[in-house]
Amino acid sequence: MLYLVQAMNLDLSTPDGKGTFTITAIGQREDTMTVYMEGKVEGYGFVTLTHEYEHIPRGDCGDRSGGTVTGTAEAILEGGGIVSTPHMGTFTRDGSKMKVFFADYVTNGDQNFVRFEVDLIDKQSYVSFWSLR
Repeated sequence: MLYLVQAMNLDLSTPDGKGTFTITAIGQREDTMTVYMEGKVEGYGFVTLTHEYEHIPRGDCGDRSGGTVTGTAEAILEGGGIVSTPHMGTFTRDGSKMKVFFADYVTNGDQNFVRFEVDLIDKQSYVSFWSLR
């Protein structure tokens, strides 16, 4: 059986869209932190989302410097329609600052590579995305 794979290059210096979120709530349970955010994203309008960050310890030190993220987002588009998407990826954490990476699949057929930069102290998050289609 022969499979053809086409390589895809992403220029991470020029995202297809950006947005800013305000963190509205943070919850902590064992090794999982739940973060609720809302804000505006270019091309998607007003977005609300919930992310669960599960820390993965490295060795015996109990380090909380990274792990996995899962969640969902729902957008109210400028024209009034609604789309949603699941999120699943990874994150790194350095004190109150986090970098989050995942691919999403939006119910309108969009598929994006997404990067969040989260500041837990300032309760702000900045998102950039690149279309994979």
